[in-house]
Amino acid sequence: MEIKHIDYLRISVTDRCNLRCSYCRPDNSVKLSPDYFLRYEEIRDIVDVFSEYGLDKVRITGGEPLLRKDIHKLIGMLNTIKGIKDISMTTNGILLPKYADLLKDNGLRRVNISLDSLKEDRFRRLTGGSLGDVLKGIEYAKKCNLEPVKINVVLIRGFNEDEILNFVEFAVKWDVHVRFIELMPVGFLDFFDYSKVLPLQEVKEIIEKSYGELIPFETVSSKASKDYMVKSTGAIIGFISPVSIPFCDGCRKLRLTSDGKLKFCLRTEEEMDIKGIIRKGGKRGLKDVMDLILERKFISNVKIANNNYAFLSFIKPMINVGG
Repeated sequence: MEIKHIDYLRISVTDRCNLRCSYCRPDNSVKLSPDYFLRYEEIRDIVDVFSEYGLDKVRITGGEPLLRKDIHKLIGMLNTIKGIKDISMTTNGILLPKYADLLKDNGLRRVNISLDSLKEDRFRRLTGGSLGDVLKGIEYAKKCNLEPVKINVVLIRGFNEDEILNFVEFAVKWDVHVRFIELMPVGFLDFFDYSKVLPLQEVKEIIEKSYGELIPFETVSSKASKDYMVKSTGAIIGFISPVSIPFCDGCRKLRLTSDGKLKFCLRTEEEMDIKGIIRKGGKRGLKDVMDLILERKFISNVKIANNNYAFLSFIKPMINVGG
């Protein structure tokens, strides 16, 4: 089936992060020229063109997007584009006490906050950061009505699967949505092996055994997440299973890397240099290649389907491609 529109764009605005998660481990020591990253005006123009082809949801990611100077100004620019209905952000939450009000005032609607452990010592081992700082960020996000606040939990067998039920309780106590995500073979592959993948069907069964029935639940979410309400508690739980139950069919998502490359899929190395196109030809130049972008997205989907959904070799860390 031919793809005629794109409805979701994830935009990485920086490679920098203030944490060092084991499965990501960014190196912030490299000095990058100002021209390396897309400028805010260029991102605005890219989103404006894509909005003419069905784009209505934008997610700002990184790295840690709140490390990009004046990120609220980008949010404000995107909020003026006709057709963009939802602007969200994925963050580690640490800087939200400082910026949440400003982000909300400029048009950010909601946040996803990455949190892979509720145990202080374990969280510090994984990230090098403080769990308390993230919890403060969650408090401020809720205070500023950046809701629903969604907590992204990457499950790693042998590391944090003993916290599954703790996160269900956390969803109830903090009134947040929790989304369990399978560990993916992307980024720094020396950390990954398939024995660390915890299939989310297994996670669902663990929750059902303790809490009873899970009822399908509609949320403001990507199609990647299968969301449920825990009937006995009212907790909202989501499952994102790119390894055990892939969701590539009909995908309309693209990723824009911090250095201006358009990624058609996490599972392939295919990309297009949008930064070069927009800097050379402006919006007109980008419009001239939109048919090619849609065609290459379709071809990418077909290739993945024919490859039995296997992940291919991956050359960019997650921090660069948009979290």
